[in-house]
Amino acid sequence: MTQFKYLLLHAQVGLGVGAFISLLSVTVHHATLSMTQFWLLMGMSVVMGLVTTIFDVERLSFISQLSGHFILELLTYTIFIWLTFHDWVITWHSIPTFGVIYVIVFFYFRQQGQNRARRINEKLATRRRADD
Repeated sequence: MTQFKYLLLHAQVGLGVGAFISLLSVTVHHATLSMTQFWLLMGMSVVMGLVTTIFDVERLSFISQLSGHFILELLTYTIFIWLTFHDWVITWHSIPTFGVIYVIVFFYFRQQGQNRARRINEKLATRRRADD
């Protein structure tokens, strides 16, 4: 896969996850977004998707990848909230929500990765048995 396609894929996944979570949040809070807020939100989602490429840096340990990812995602989120509301109180009060959503999304994608690895290992084991 070319580097462009790889980054585009991460941007699309970020956009999808961000749009889903944002739509859920807007619906629960009965909020209305301005067009500026909407485009900021979509831009934040794309950036957050691109930040996930840190997990592909093999020279970093998983803990380093996870820590760096969390910090970069939190920074992106904090900047977005501040640009949207121009209020540090709202920004600071939204951080616990970010933490909860981060943990949920992390465990979802971790489970997806484990399931994918299990399926690949099952196919490899089947091929080995067929070759023997």
